[in-house]
Amino acid sequence: MSQTPSPAAPEQETHNGGQPSSVLPWYRRPLLWGLLFFLGLLLLAAWLFWKEWQSAENLKEQIAFQTAELQKQNQAREDFLARLRQLLKEEPCEVQRKLPLLSPPPGIAWPPLADGAARAGSVSPDASEPAARTAPATPQASQPAKAPQGFAALMEQATVLVLALREEGLSMGSGFFVSPGHVVTNAHVVGPAEKAVVVNKATGAPLPARVLRAVQSNGRDFAVLEVEGGPAITPLALTTDVWRTERVSAWGFPGAVTNDDPQFLALLKGNAAAAPEVVYTDGVVSVILERKPALIVHTATVSQGNSGGPLVNDKGEVVGINTFIKLDDESYRQSSLAIVSASLAEFLKAAGVPVTMAAPSGPDQGASQPAVQTDGAKPVQKSDQAQIASDGVKGAQGGKP
Repeated sequence: MSQTPSPAAPEQETHNGGQPSSVLPWYRRPLLWGLLFFLGLLLLAAWLFWKEWQSAENLKEQIAFQTAELQKQNQAREDFLARLRQLLKEEPCEVQRKLPLLSPPPGIAWPPLADGAARAGSVSPDASEPAARTAPATPQASQPAKAPQGFAALMEQATVLVLALREEGLSMGSGFFVSPGHVVTNAHVVGPAEKAVVVNKATGAPLPARVLRAVQSNGRDFAVLEVEGGPAITPLALTTDVWRTERVSAWGFPGAVTNDDPQFLALLKGNAAAAPEVVYTDGVVSVILERKPALIVHTATVSQGNSGGPLVNDKGEVVGINTFIKLDDESYRQSSLAIVSASLAEFLKAAGVPVTMAAPSGPDQGASQPAVQTDGAKPVQKSDQAQIASDGVKGAQGGKP
């Protein structure tokens, strides 16, 4: 009996008769590498995202820190401005005394003086002694001075505000041009400072000035400043003629008026283009005290800040330099005193500063006293100076009275 072959047998034989199938190793499987590549892309994207997040967080922290610093600076400046506004409500003397004592926030130059001011030095010796500083050649203006039109225009362009930084604070006074490059003021305005700043509307901006020579002894109280880079200014002429009952006017920057001038406040805040208005008062010569140097007592109103300003006649000629005020507590009367121009001219000549002297002229009709002559006048003794101080004479400069 024959057996029928199984149908699966040929297939098994075919399978057994061919080559056996092989299994691919893992490193040759495309699916595995595709999966690994996808995971790598995910990790790279996650790393890049983390880096961006870190950068954003760091930038956010920096911005927050800078914002906090700016807020602190703004708050400090707001507090400083509030202190300034509060200080400006006080008396002018207190304002000038306390202003330099304020501590400004970082980044603000204080006090607002161009190039600062020196705090060292001393008053020069008497004019009869050799000068401690040699007067250099007079600086020439870039253009010839054009004569101003009218009396008021002449005085406004020649009268300047003088600011000097002293140990006790910022000192404010007046002065006037005696040559295109020289300004005269009182020695007690600049004190021991070697530098100052002068400004008015004609200068266009605060001008640095060097104290060329100063004297504050034997009744004299003069300082001459050398101005750097000033514009063309018509200087004032000096005259030795002055008469009782002659009409005179005082020009300058009294603190009672200037401290309320918006332009002066803007100047203190750093606006170099701001300049306060020159203040004018008029009166007559009451008497000429025969001292050495002689003193002019007049009725033109002056106050602290007028020190160093010119006292002029109706032709714009300087008859004296305003220096003191004397107060009578019983009658509430004020006397204004100026040192005669004859003594100022001697001081300027000794300092080597060119000055214009007006031609002598006779007294006006009705005058009752001759022109001042300084020769032979009684010298001012120390006891006389002490008596003046006890009678209430005060310097008319800025600062503490």
